[in-house]
Amino acid sequence: MLRPRLLALRHSRAFSLSSSLAKPKPSAPLSTTTTLTSPSTVLSTAFSRIQASSLGRALLWYGDKQKKRPYWTQFFSTVVIFLLSDLSAQLLVPWITDDDTTSHDDQETQLNNTQTTKGIPEKYTDNKETAKGILERYDPVRTLRHVSIGGFVAIPSYTWFMFVHNNFNYASKFLSIATKVVLSQVIYAPLFNVYFFSAQSLLSGASWTETLQRLQVTLPVSIVNSAKIWPAVSAFMFLYIDPAFRAIFAGTIALGWQTYLSWLNQVAAKEVRERELLASKVPV
Repeated sequence: MLRPRLLALRHSRAFSLSSSLAKPKPSAPLSTTTTLTSPSTVLSTAFSRIQASSLGRALLWYGDKQKKRPYWTQFFSTVVIFLLSDLSAQLLVPWITDDDTTSHDDQETQLNNTQTTKGIPEKYTDNKETAKGILERYDPVRTLRHVSIGGFVAIPSYTWFMFVHNNFNYASKFLSIATKVVLSQVIYAPLFNVYFFSAQSLLSGASWTETLQRLQVTLPVSIVNSAKIWPAVSAFMFLYIDPAFRAIFAGTIALGWQTYLSWLNQVAAKEVRERELLASKVPV
């Protein structure tokens, strides 16, 4: 009796063991957790890469010089900006030539030729001297004049922007930024434009009357166009750019802006002189 029971027990255990081996084991649950990178980590990584690059080292060097010698740094930075802007205005925008280097007789001859074809002076945009080479068209005296004007205004401009930066800081960040932008547009922009166009005119040998006429042509246009660009640039700069790098950021934008002002100055000079030549031909 005992032997059959032992055989039955062994058979039952063997069947249970074979069933457990045949039954597939459940696989381990797949991990659904993924590593998410936060925006701050992405920005930190990008900033670290920029710092390690040649551009980053140049910016750090500039920031160090800005902290140690802010006035000299601003002076040389402004000189470079005005130099490049005049070069681009003369060489990259060649259809407006510098009338300061053209004699009165040559201007009268050009005007007479224009009158024989259309009866009225052609617009400056139609006067493209494409035959002139770059070196022949370039006027180094005009560049020197432009650079001198920029160097003279460098420190006053820096002092103004530091004054605005250190003051008008309210509890509301929006109010602070808006106040600084409005002050820059209402006070600094008109004064700078008056200085720039007046100095360009007087240093080129124009009279006070010609200078006033040039201001009448250039000021309204420049102030309106300035309001289209600089408020957004200033707001972005005050919000996101470190004070040590604001000058170089604004300088990058100012490179194109100064090119435009240099071009606009030549447009005004040409328009004023065309008026004078026409007035001299009117019988008294």
